[in-house]
Amino acid sequence: MTDRPTAGPGWTTLSGTTIGSVHVRDQLPLQDAVLTWTDPTGGHAVLAVADGHGHEQHFRSDTGAALAVVSAVEELRRILPDLQAADENARDLVVRAGAGLVGTWTAKVEHHLAANPFSPAEEELGASADPLRAYGSTILAAAAAGEVMVFLQIGDGDSVLVSADGVASRPLPEDPDLDGVHTSSLCQPRPLDALRVGVVDGAAERAALAFLCSDGFGRSRVDAQGWWRQTGEQLLEFTRERGLDWVREQLPSWLAEPALVGGDDTTMAVLVRNGIAGARRPDLVDTVPSPGA
Repeated sequence: MTDRPTAGPGWTTLSGTTIGSVHVRDQLPLQDAVLTWTDPTGGHAVLAVADGHGHEQHFRSDTGAALAVVSAVEELRRILPDLQAADENARDLVVRAGAGLVGTWTAKVEHHLAANPFSPAEEELGASADPLRAYGSTILAAAAAGEVMVFLQIGDGDSVLVSADGVASRPLPEDPDLDGVHTSSLCQPRPLDALRVGVVDGAAERAALAFLCSDGFGRSRVDAQGWWRQTGEQLLEFTRERGLDWVREQLPSWLAEPALVGGDDTTMAVLVRNGIAGARRPDLVDTVPSPGA
């Protein structure tokens, strides 16, 4: 492992989350979670989004999601110093981080359960037979180490990469088990079977930004197949035209609409290359990276 800074661009993160109208109506807690981290001196950044399942069998999924994003950021931070090129070694490192994420999340869940045992009512739901089920959550995460960008995901939600030309693409393979109703999960018996990973050469792909969002964002869109392309194009355009401070200010209102219309919790995390070419106000683009969610 090397401690030298990774050459390449710096990255800025921003994020937001909004509780869904159905959750408000049913007096349920926010079950999405988001966490970001940056190290501007090394050109490193990590972001993670999780979506707790919310079903009565997953009655602690809000905690499960919170533990998932912490676990994802911890594990991706471990591999950042070794991400020197977008190659098979990087892919192996991301797979290792995925395995570490599952193990870390499981350990955190077990620790939480030990401190907060199931109640008699929860026991009647069969919680003790499968303790992880109560904490069920998806996880999406991405990291950048200079020009090396990596992605991992278990479950639904969207990971999108946007080039400097405004062209959006999906850096991860599709999950054949996702049918719009059921999702893969950290709580399933073999979660690593559902792990998807991707490695991107940011320079070769001319990557300008990437965004992750829970399925509450996409499901409310009329254009189910193309909304993510339009969203990526608009994020890049707004960043160039108005700067990240403005985008950060607008993000809560952008999330509020799908949360209201679709009813589900809605979360987005964005990773933006500092000094995006073509920015009309470059002073607005190079904002101070946000260390937290």
